[in-house]
Amino acid sequence: MKILIIEDELPTANYLAKLIQQYNPAFEVIDILSSVEDSIDWFGSNEQPDLIFQDIALSDGNCFDIYKSVKVKSPLIFTTAFSEYALDSFKLNSIDYIVKPYDFDDIKRVLDKFALYGNLFMTASTSEMAELKETSEKKIKKRFLISIGEQFKTIQSSEIAFIRFDEGLTFLHLFDDKKYPIDKSISLLETQLDPSQFFRVNRKYIINVEAITKINTWFNSRLQVDTTPAPLEDLIVSRDRVKDFKDWLDQ
Repeated sequence: MKILIIEDELPTANYLAKLIQQYNPAFEVIDILSSVEDSIDWFGSNEQPDLIFQDIALSDGNCFDIYKSVKVKSPLIFTTAFSEYALDSFKLNSIDYIVKPYDFDDIKRVLDKFALYGNLFMTASTSEMAELKETSEKKIKKRFLISIGEQFKTIQSSEIAFIRFDEGLTFLHLFDDKKYPIDKSISLLETQLDPSQFFRVNRKYIINVEAITKINTWFNSRLQVDTTPAPLEDLIVSRDRVKDFKDWLDQ
C-alpha cells in the first residue's frame, strides 16, 4: 500500500512514517509533503496514493486549500491537534483521525479500521471541510466558566498556570495554587487557548509560558520543566514535542 504523509513538522512526519512501517513493513510511504503549495504540485504530477495521512495546519495555510485546487480521491486520515469533538462529522463519512501527540496504538487503530472498511472511506465533502475550517478558526477563549457545587466561577485564561489530565478528569491549576475541575477534554482546551501562551508538552499537561521557572535536560532527549506552582510529578516534554517546544519558547 502506498501512503502519502502531508505534515509540516518533519520530526513528526518521520515519526509517523516509522509507526506506519512498524505496523506493516510492506507499507510504503511514498513521500512527505510540508505545505499546501508542494501538495498541489505533487498531486498534479503523481498518481494518487492508496491513503493520505493529512495534517490540518500546514506551513503556508491549511489542508482545505489543497482540496479547493485539486480533486483528491484518496481516503484521508487526519493528524491533528484539534479535539475529537471538532471531527465528529468526519467520522460519519468514514474518515478517521488521530490527535497529536499520537503513538503506535493510535496508528494501529486507524490502520486496522482502514484494512477492514477501506472501501467505505470517502473524501470529505466541501461543506464538511468548511465546517472543520470554521471550527479550527474559532476565537481564542479569554475565560472559562466552571461550576463549583451549586455556584459558578469564571477563570481568566491568564490565571491558569497549567492544565492537568488525570484518570479521565481535567483540572485547571491556577497561579494562586488553587485547582478546579473543568468539564472539557484537554484536547479541546488545547484548541481554545492562545497558542503563543500555552503549549501541550505531553498527553497530560498544557503549560502557560509564564509558569515556567526552569528547563532541564532529561533522559532519552526529553526535557523536564519546573513551574510555579509545581505539579506533584515531574513535568516532562515528550521527545517528539521537544523541537516544537523550543520553537514555541523562541518566538
